[in-house]
Amino acid sequence: MNGFLILDKPEGLTSAQCVYKLRSKLGIKKIGHCGTLDPLATGLLPVCIGEATKFSNFASDLDKVYEVGIEFGIETDTGDITGNIVSKTDFPGLRDDFSQFLSDLEGIQDQIPPMYSAIKINGNPLYYWARKGVYLHRVPRKVNIQKIELIDRSDKAVILQISCSKGTYIRSLVEKLGRNLNSTATVISLRRLKVGEMRLNYKSCSLEDSYQSLIDKVLPCDAMLSNLDKVKIRLEDVKKVRNGLSIDYNAHLENKGLVRIYTEKKLFLGIGELSDKKLQPKRLLSKN
Repeated sequence: MNGFLILDKPEGLTSAQCVYKLRSKLGIKKIGHCGTLDPLATGLLPVCIGEATKFSNFASDLDKVYEVGIEFGIETDTGDITGNIVSKTDFPGLRDDFSQFLSDLEGIQDQIPPMYSAIKINGNPLYYWARKGVYLHRVPRKVNIQKIELIDRSDKAVILQISCSKGTYIRSLVEKLGRNLNSTATVISLRRLKVGEMRLNYKSCSLEDSYQSLIDKVLPCDAMLSNLDKVKIRLEDVKKVRNGLSIDYNAHLENKGLVRIYTEKKLFLGIGELSDKKLQPKRLLSKN
């Protein structure tokens, strides 16, 4: 079995625990996930199976859309409601110019990964060191907050929809919003709605689905790669590409770089890189 599942991840489980449960239910060892969700978070978790694991990094690199619930006036050590409250501040309510504060958060910016994250330093994830009370230097990362929309609001809480690049830590962004408002803020709910062009409501599955239901919802290996241009190669070039050789490719494409490779009969072969009228295979499916 090869392909992707669009899992609607439940709250309270790690992404790795979700993979373990699917591995057990499907009886398949070669399963992974694309883009970790915290235990608090729910929503779209792409799961790659078999040959699709070859493209997990490409799927993880896609832009994301989240719906996040925020409570103002409190701060926790983890940046979300599952942590210990470390401070409380008065919050008089949302300002009339609140939308401007959201706009100010948009754009390309440096973001320091939170200590409660899965990034590894000295062989262990940051949350391992945080739980030991050790706080390490973290190198800022470039992220792009493309759009923030206000979905709902109350006196001390809001629901936002955030479109962002890979590597964005929503908890850090929420804490920054709290500081900008001269207060504090923490995440109380987080749901991922979209990864690349894949939406949660498209053939999503749950951990409670039956074996057959899961099988029926497996998407093809190129399902998470629609952001890449598509190229078709001639039958005589297929063998060369499968042997790892570059081929001449003179068809015009606006964007050079990574592309999806198909045969003339629309069979997906894998990912290649197009440059200087040459197509170089990068990551290919095994030949059946």
